[in-house]
Amino acid sequence: MAIGKEMKIRVRMFGALAASSGVGEEYLEMPERATTSAVVQAVAERYPQAAAILPRVSVAVNLETVDLDQVLVDDDEVALLPPVAGGAGGSVRITTGVRTEWISIDEVLGAVAAPGAGGTVVFIGTVRSQSEEWGDVDQLAYSIYLEMAGPELRKVAEEAAQRWPLTGVCILHRVGDLPVGEQTVVVACSAPHRHEAFEAARFGIDEVKRRVPVWKKEIGPGGERWIGIDEPAEAYKAVHGQAAMG
Repeated sequence: MAIGKEMKIRVRMFGALAASSGVGEEYLEMPERATTSAVVQAVAERYPQAAAILPRVSVAVNLETVDLDQVLVDDDEVALLPPVAGGAGGSVRITTGVRTEWISIDEVLGAVAAPGAGGTVVFIGTVRSQSEEWGDVDQLAYSIYLEMAGPELRKVAEEAAQRWPLTGVCILHRVGDLPVGEQTVVVACSAPHRHEAFEAARFGIDEVKRRVPVWKKEIGPGGERWIGIDEPAEAYKAVHGQAAMG
């Protein structure tokens, strides 16, 4: 009988999951083209004491949140992320990641849906056709330091969950060349009451703009300009009290 190829997957566990399993990181030998679901199942079989937590985890591959049917390749890093404690003492599902493709709003709403949610707020940043300092804009080019941006997006989401009694948080950021009208960033928060969801969503987008290492280049008839580099745009906005929006 032919033996299928195997691949090595780095598995990382956090919070209550790491505490219950007694392991924060290990390498698993998995069959070629195994999915994230297969990794979760393998962890459940290896650490039955952690099995109760695993159905509630979010999964990130190489710092990007993915679905359970994501096909893995050799040397992928799979992070199993249990729910974090929300401000009301409950649990909140957190989904973060960096995307190159269009983000489905149905996916976002599904990521923050919860029986205890009385309101959901979704902020969608889009590429606009005008820049106050630059004139007409045809597209934005986003570059990102993924190794830092992925963890920072999650930190922002976790901080929002600590400050407000949220039931779900989803923060997804686009990268690449995005024409006018395209999404740039999506922040969604669900909570028992609408004011909590509004405040948390505002906090989320403000902190993403302030902290996540993403660089933006405007491209238009007048040429190209890196925001905050080719001229002192950020200093100008700080003096005039303007928020940087994408």
